[in-house]
Amino acid sequence: MADATAAQFRSAETSPSVCPLAAGPMRAAVRPLDGGRIASLWREGPNGLRSDVLVPMPAAGFDPAYWPKAGSYPLVPFSNRVRDAAFRFGETRVALVPHPAAAPHALHGFSQTRPWTVMRHASAEIELHYRFEPQDDLAGWPWAFEAVQRMALDPSGLTHEIYVESHAVSPMPVGLGIHPFFAVSQGDRITFNCEALWDQDADGCGQQLHSLTGRDRHYDSPHGGEATTAYYSGWDGGASIHRRDGTRILIQASAPLDHLVFHVPAGGSYLCLEPVSHVADAFNLAAAGHSGTGMRVLDPGATISAKVRIGLA
Repeated sequence: MADATAAQFRSAETSPSVCPLAAGPMRAAVRPLDGGRIASLWREGPNGLRSDVLVPMPAAGFDPAYWPKAGSYPLVPFSNRVRDAAFRFGETRVALVPHPAAAPHALHGFSQTRPWTVMRHASAEIELHYRFEPQDDLAGWPWAFEAVQRMALDPSGLTHEIYVESHAVSPMPVGLGIHPFFAVSQGDRITFNCEALWDQDADGCGQQLHSLTGRDRHYDSPHGGEATTAYYSGWDGGASIHRRDGTRILIQASAPLDHLVFHVPAGGSYLCLEPVSHVADAFNLAAAGHSGTGMRVLDPGATISAKVRIGLA
């Protein structure tokens, strides 16, 4: 996969390499060819001081199969892992390409490893499209679809819309979300509310859903350096990062993004709060009869959409 997608990144000439956005003190940079990513999001302060919301991506290019832990990218047509890069949907057995960083599993869909096309770009807004045709791609996904991202910057934050339209001739399983890498410091306080938590195996695939009760439904803890990854369900769509400098990052997501992936690497150099529509390995879990996976099914011509707001207060 790495060689094929790298070639697509190098040869694509459908979009500019960096698209700037500005509104009041807020700034963003979008890189359509690098998987439709938000490369950076920040607020300009007095005397040119910059307050990064997302970890800024380096200017240099990268292998699309080994992306930098920075910015934010779309998760289409699924989020997180698919166990052994294979699943069965009805009578269809799907064999995906394992991701080299998560082998033998597939990881995070594949739209973030493909170039996106700029359909509209204004000073504070941009619209990106990605069209997938199975016969033209080696991903192994058998259903045609089109994905769209719309990003609008305003003086206090960014509104990110994402949707998928099926162009397939049969029903298609689907998931979506975004994967931001928030810039944080030790001691910044993270809060959110969720109703349930998924057990996971050593490879990061979901296993069993457990309800949370009492105080366990409310996460309120300072950011630290201990590695953790948790798959929450029944998320109310809100989360916040209260920085020690007095600013707050506020995240608000619409349905169907009622799952939240919470990830901190060892050392705590960044924080991922990923609004997503399903748990890791939802396709296989749903096929095995598990409920609450979040897997959706699109009929031919149908769409699924969501909106995420990332603001500063």
